[in-house]
Amino acid sequence: MPLGRDEGGCGPAPADHTFSEPVLNRTAVEKAIKITSTSGQVGDFHWFNNNTVRYRPEAFWAANSTITMDMKLFGVELGNGQVGNFNKTVTVHIGDKKVAVADAKAHTFSVSINDKPAGHWPATMGDTRFPSARGFLVFMEKHRVEHMDASTIGLKPGDPAYYGQLDVNYATRLTPSGEFIHQATESAMPYIGKTNLSHGCIGLGPDGAKWVFDNMTTGDVVQVVNTEGEYANFDDGFGDWNIPWAQYAN
Repeated sequence: MPLGRDEGGCGPAPADHTFSEPVLNRTAVEKAIKITSTSGQVGDFHWFNNNTVRYRPEAFWAANSTITMDMKLFGVELGNGQVGNFNKTVTVHIGDKKVAVADAKAHTFSVSINDKPAGHWPATMGDTRFPSARGFLVFMEKHRVEHMDASTIGLKPGDPAYYGQLDVNYATRLTPSGEFIHQATESAMPYIGKTNLSHGCIGLGPDGAKWVFDNMTTGDVVQVVNTEGEYANFDDGFGDWNIPWAQYAN
């Protein structure tokens, strides 16, 4: 009997469910999962593979709404002899409307809350070798101090981009592969607002990085523009909002 796990955020992250075994009877699973919103938004399911299904509306979940995911999977035939073994209800509360934009050309990071400007800071982003991922990236988790190791992205001593190991402050993860918003390192501080020299992360000054850490939360979204980077893979965080609705709902 396959088990699942659910993930939700306090912002516009899609509803996500991952099964431990492949699901062949997708229609039965979709009928067994009812998702409603106090905003009245209607969405659709998107299967990224036989184990992972997500659900989102066409536009971001409305601010200050409540999303309820009612899963009645107990006894549902999933295919290949697998049967669902649990029922569960998950409720997610959406907070204020927060819009963050990171501009790799202007070297800026701007935020508005409920359509009012909340902050604007100089930034440094991924350089030509390691451009920041483009499009919408969902905030995943926060660490007051994050340890980084250049070897995890394939860099070795002798490479001009090798930085060894270091700790960064006010780190907010955007992708499991290692893109963060964080306080720029001391050596990068003179370049914020002027040039891009990171390994894909969004580097801010102490004030900006701390503000993001204190005021943005899991599920919030930043839109990265004017970068040469590709969209992050669907399994490298939550890139659902980068998929056109006609394709997502198909």
